[in-house]
Amino acid sequence: MASSSDRRRRRRVAVQWPMRLFGQTGEPPVESTTENLSSEGLYCVTEERFRTGERLQCEIIVPGQSLGSSESSIRLQCHITVKRVEHVHRGFGLGCHIEDYSLTMPQP
Repeated sequence: MASSSDRRRRRRVAVQWPMRLFGQTGEPPVESTTENLSSEGLYCVTEERFRTGERLQCEIIVPGQSLGSSESSIRLQCHITVKRVEHVHRGFGLGCHIEDYSLTMPQP
């Protein structure tokens, strides 16, 4: 069986950016931080457990300076599917596939 890194089509970059996960309507968002990110996937650690196959929305706060932007931050809105859940010392590690995404610039 191929390891998860063998299955990846895009190179992941180690970035620790704040993010929020949105599950069921009406539930408060779950705060997290990315561990790594590519155009097709991400890995984060949460205190909440999610199910493999669960579809979520997430918002990643990208520091503007990390992209060479004068903006303080840029919001990356994503629809993701949880592909892997593992118990780690800080909670639960989530390996997620990014279904689609859009960038939102701050309003002046």
